[in-house]
Amino acid sequence: MLQQLHHLPSGFATASARDLHRVLPGPTLIHLPGEAQPPLFVSILLHGNEDVGLHALQSVLAKHAAKPLPRALSIFVGNVEAAKEGVRRLDHQPDFNRIWTSAPPATEFEHMAAAVLELMKQRAVFAALDLHNNSGRNPLYSCFGALDEKHLRLARWFSPIGVLIHAQSSLGAAFAPLCPTITCECGEIGNAQGVVQAARLIERCLHATPESFGAEAEAAPLDIFQAYAVLKIPESITLSIDGDEADVRLPADIESMNFCTLQADRVLATTAAHLAIEPLQVRGFADEPIEGLLLRNGAELRLKEGATAAMLTRDVRAIRQDCLGYLMQRIAHPAA
Repeated sequence: MLQQLHHLPSGFATASARDLHRVLPGPTLIHLPGEAQPPLFVSILLHGNEDVGLHALQSVLAKHAAKPLPRALSIFVGNVEAAKEGVRRLDHQPDFNRIWTSAPPATEFEHMAAAVLELMKQRAVFAALDLHNNSGRNPLYSCFGALDEKHLRLARWFSPIGVLIHAQSSLGAAFAPLCPTITCECGEIGNAQGVVQAARLIERCLHATPESFGAEAEAAPLDIFQAYAVLKIPESITLSIDGDEADVRLPADIESMNFCTLQADRVLATTAAHLAIEPLQVRGFADEPIEGLLLRNGAELRLKEGATAAMLTRDVRAIRQDCLGYLMQRIAHPAA
């Protein structure tokens, strides 16, 4: 399933995500030489409709077209098949950011992810960036799996907002033990600021040295949140965001709640009174159920305690294929 290349394929520098299948047949790991070793690893298109990483890389590669890269670069291009259709993933596919399991690989997708990880481990990867767009209106922010200073410094290079998230089968979780690693949430698809920020981050990493991650803390520390719950809507539940009748009706302005402090008793949704099952499931990052965070009061579904939300979205396909969003709490910077 995985193809490896040691050159930039013809057409990559100008292809759109939807046309990338004409350049690459499928998931591909591209190794490019640079003046310094070991290589920076950049992952793009784990979700086929999230093209920020492709545009950011094309910008960086164009800048260095007539000169060597400052550091070797390994690019993992993920779900080319879904990118062709302009969707997050195809119905028969898993989420490409949920196949990086620490358990022995069982599927062809997990074997592919394990192969990428092993190849980069052999190359003593310098740092890892996983570039995404996100659903819903959110500020640019990064995610990391541990409060290690190397991850935090890399995160600060991208945005002043960071989220600690223990997603056990994500690419970020898989690479974190090997090198400074972050997942960059670069705003909604088409967000030009996200492309610019992602390109700046890649450029800075290409010029960085190992000492860059051990310098003194920067003047403006990260504003750090810890994600502790995922909100999911069961497949059997009908869903409406435009006010039409459904088992669950989300407020039209639900995306305005992202990265805002939501007080206890805040209404997240209204529900049909006849429902016999929970219309909104709250789960941890090991997919375990979490009880007691939501209250049903008649037709209203409310927060039992205050929280900060992220990734809340009106995108029904994203809700179905992933989740409605996350609940978080602000935590202190380790250096504070």
